[in-house]
Amino acid sequence: MKIKFLGTAAAEAFPAMFCDCENCKKAKALGGINIRTRSQTLIDNNLFIDYPCDTYYHVITHNINLLDVKNVLITHIHDDHFYPNDLNWMARGFSCPPEDWQGITVHGSCDIESPLSEIVANSRGFLRCESHPAFEPFYVGDYKVTALKATHGTENPYIYVIAKENKTLLYAQDTGLLPEETWEYLKNSGLYFDAVVMDCTAGTTDISYSSHMGLPRNIKTRDEMFACGLVDGNTKFILNHFSHNGGDAVYDDFVPIAKENGFITSYEGLEIEI
Repeated sequence: MKIKFLGTAAAEAFPAMFCDCENCKKAKALGGINIRTRSQTLIDNNLFIDYPCDTYYHVITHNINLLDVKNVLITHIHDDHFYPNDLNWMARGFSCPPEDWQGITVHGSCDIESPLSEIVANSRGFLRCESHPAFEPFYVGDYKVTALKATHGTENPYIYVIAKENKTLLYAQDTGLLPEETWEYLKNSGLYFDAVVMDCTAGTTDISYSSHMGLPRNIKTRDEMFACGLVDGNTKFILNHFSHNGGDAVYDDFVPIAKENGFITSYEGLEIEI
């Protein structure tokens, strides 16, 4: 399973729009992998996790053939992760896909149904919407996927367990500390994770609000996963979804701190194979 990070920032991107803070000024000056766009990840060139407003930029920048992407998993419906307006361009008059193109299926909680209903109706059959309850596995092409409940600011936010052949990824982004219901599921699941992607919106800092993590919460969550037998010394832990508000959040500053604590720091274009 190949995991490619396309967008790695929080909602306002990094450097943030309209911002003159020290982290944003430093990221602009350094450029390169210190620049972060809205969050999106690509699995094996055919499965998107999230569909933000920067999808078009990601497709062009990383030379992705959008016609090869068959499925999209939506974590939650904040528009830095779910920007359905760009799916309107499947409608007649806006694009000319191949006649044999099978289109795209968008998966998520029931929260995605209403925003997508009219777009699906106008998509010439190219766009499909499937909602899934938490804790009930479903299949997306070659992947066995289970949505788990997250702690975030929408009605039904999800994180995902994604398994293919003998490899399993936990994609735990845009969540604070995991809810007890999710921990109970994980403790009784018998799962082992080859890789874990964690939210690190708060960078090196701890935070008072519940819907994100920083490095102290990442460490706490990882330690509990070790205690539950969900991971071991071979598991890759990748931190993602960074904000300029997160202490030592600029990539060049954050990498040595993360590495010292056993974490890989994402950047745009990073590929991890498990």
